[in-house]
Amino acid sequence: MLILEKPYVSDMLISMAVSKQLPILYNAMSEQLKNQGYSLNLQNDALFEQSYRQKGRMYTMSENALEWIYKHFPESELVEKISLLKDKAAFRRLCRHLYPDFYFQELSLEELYTFPTAGLKLPLVIKPSVGFLSAGVYVIQNQQEWDNALTDIKNNFENVSRQFPDFVVGSHRFLLEEYIHGDEFAVDVYFDEEKKPVILNIFHHRFASENDVSDRLYCTSKSIYDQYFNKFYDFLVSINAELGLHDFPMHIEFRYNGKMAIPIEINPMRFAGFCLNELQAHISGLHPVAAYLDNIHPDYEKMWAGKENDVFSFLVFERPADLPAAARLDEEKLKAAFSHVLELRPVKASVGVLATMFSQTDRQHLAELDQALILDMHRFVK
Repeated sequence: MLILEKPYVSDMLISMAVSKQLPILYNAMSEQLKNQGYSLNLQNDALFEQSYRQKGRMYTMSENALEWIYKHFPESELVEKISLLKDKAAFRRLCRHLYPDFYFQELSLEELYTFPTAGLKLPLVIKPSVGFLSAGVYVIQNQQEWDNALTDIKNNFENVSRQFPDFVVGSHRFLLEEYIHGDEFAVDVYFDEEKKPVILNIFHHRFASENDVSDRLYCTSKSIYDQYFNKFYDFLVSINAELGLHDFPMHIEFRYNGKMAIPIEINPMRFAGFCLNELQAHISGLHPVAAYLDNIHPDYEKMWAGKENDVFSFLVFERPADLPAAARLDEEKLKAAFSHVLELRPVKASVGVLATMFSQTDRQHLAELDQALILDMHRFVK
């Protein structure tokens, strides 16, 4: 069962849904796709709600789909779990006993503007209590960066947040928390009917510098799975001992400091956004959404057979704010910057992204991933 929503639905996902004739909620997005000639199995609100109560598993395309769930399943366990996971401050409070020494504090927008900074232990992070992508996330190293962050929140973030419903990106409450040192990772996982985690993707979120908070580059490889799979599986088991999730998909990002994984953000009812979870399909042929809906457990040995030394990545190329509206992506020039492009997807939606890309990189070309982190996208428009 699928809820298709803006800002983006991939051709790969639509093809999978058509081939399996998955029940899809009738809404503006699915109607638009139906009118484009896709043979979608559309259901109205009442039938889709009934189907979910019978089947017990649903996947949402983006955070925008949560509004329908909130409306049609009020006071349900499903909405309770979604609300908890979307609210970073509430989640921090729930798991406080797992990280007793971790500093965090929730502030209203007004309190943030007047918060006394004397004595604060730096570095720290400011981010919306409810957030999506890296909107409104600031790493603070000194007083000047604090002042700059508040100015940007006032001038820019509040405008960005208006592109999404308040339960997707809240603009009224912020979380102030200590900076978590260590490598950042993201995991696409679903919890099965026995509340056990089934990992579908493990991504290493790479950055250009300590101050970089962009979503430019996520990588995976057999070596990453070998090194981190058991650690992340155990982490998810411990987290779900508090949450009690079942038949539930989510995308979780956290930092691993060498001893433990500390959550940064959780996105319920979906995997990596913009259909970037489909990197798994490029690696193994298994679509992660189909795996969740059909209760498939991946065969990790088979997944990496013959690809043991390669790095697979997804990249998000942001649209520079100063580009004229008529500027378009030079697809061939961008592809030429990489040795093996699996798929390039131009993004027309007005969410500040020019394109996303899947790539495969052998050992001889790993330097291109370092370069990808600092690519100036002004060079790739026409």
